[in-house]
Amino acid sequence: MSRSPRKSIVVISVALAGALALTAMPAQGASTPGVSDTEIVLGMQLPQTGAASPGYNKVDDAMRAYFDYVNSKGGVYGRKITLVAKDDAYKAGLTVSTASALINKDKVFAMVGSIGTQTHISVIKDINRRGIPDLFVLSGYSGFYTDPKKYPTTFGSLGTYVVEAKILGKYIKENLSTKSVGILYQTDDFGRNTVEGLATAGVTFTAKKNAATFIAGAQAGGLDAQMQQLKDNNVEVVVVGATASAFAAAVGSANKIGYKPQYIVISVGSDATTFQTILSTKGIPAAVSAGLLAGTISASHAPSPGEADDEFVKAFKKINDEFNTGPATGKAWDNNVLQGMNIGYTMTAALMGAGKDLTRPGIIKYIENNPAKLSSAALAPLGYSAKTHEAYTGFWIGKYDATAVLKPIDGTRKLWTTDSAKGPVTELKYTRPAIAADSLPKVG
Repeated sequence: MSRSPRKSIVVISVALAGALALTAMPAQGASTPGVSDTEIVLGMQLPQTGAASPGYNKVDDAMRAYFDYVNSKGGVYGRKITLVAKDDAYKAGLTVSTASALINKDKVFAMVGSIGTQTHISVIKDINRRGIPDLFVLSGYSGFYTDPKKYPTTFGSLGTYVVEAKILGKYIKENLSTKSVGILYQTDDFGRNTVEGLATAGVTFTAKKNAATFIAGAQAGGLDAQMQQLKDNNVEVVVVGATASAFAAAVGSANKIGYKPQYIVISVGSDATTFQTILSTKGIPAAVSAGLLAGTISASHAPSPGEADDEFVKAFKKINDEFNTGPATGKAWDNNVLQGMNIGYTMTAALMGAGKDLTRPGIIKYIENNPAKLSSAALAPLGYSAKTHEAYTGFWIGKYDATAVLKPIDGTRKLWTTDSAKGPVTELKYTRPAIAADSLPKVG
């Protein structure tokens, strides 16, 4: 995606200012791509078009809105943050070409918040080989983060799918053991991670019976055959390891054949706004789609976007209202906007913590060594260390109500934590640091 006219004016003025500064003295960022005395340029890849784009195509506008808020307060050590986002349509071939453009043409300092497991696999080796910070990736695929020696510059922004699936698996074993449990998942590392985590928790499946699969991005025409398969095999509980657009397609297909199982959905696939928006294109009214979503179980590391009294939700909603100048569909508050804001907040904290002398190795070292200083809206701590670049280590389990808000099951929020290996699932005790009055991170 090209910069907006609004951004172009800022970038041109920044470039002129940088050119003038160079005539007087060497810029601090002369040896660091994407860093000048007045600007930090960040890159992002996401599906802004295509079958997987609904919902995900709002994250960049939300992140940019938070950065614009930071810029209105003077930026980070006087540098304004510019986000350059490009559309890869959730297709690995486009991910490769857009990454090349971001690195070689836009000269980004770092990648931030890029979306997609299979798409990111196509570029992660090259990004790491170049030493480019690959920060807060919006994928929970454990293979990106559990071995920092393999991918030393890559850090997640979600708990891994293995961790989440293990926690959901514990819930299934303890509360749904008398039900027939099946799964719908996309045949990539996202889906396989989900199956792996559930298996570790003791929940397993049989291919072509209670396990239905599809190719990621192929859900636009519906998932009729997959849902018919699960119905024919008398599956009462369907776990979904897929994107929100795929979950909506699955429910739409199931609804056509009168199939109404209990759904349990990995968190990235259960965004209510995306779900309802997609079903509305199928002629399903909002009140009906809210009813279809009601009762769905999911997990989250963050507050529900519908928690109006949460201090981070209130702060981010205010910033979104004032600074998100994207299209109306991109501005509407939901979990995608919350996540985009949260990554913007965490990225700002990392830039502040890395200091005035901003370098690529410096910010990587800071993030790895200071996870406790990178607090955010999340209700669980970050797990970064020299041994792992996994993000949030805990989840709470909730159920959607009739107004499409995810609420803690039984009214009490309890967080659970585990690892991406064979460790046990245990209760997590964590107190989230408060947000400052100015909604800017503090990294003392």
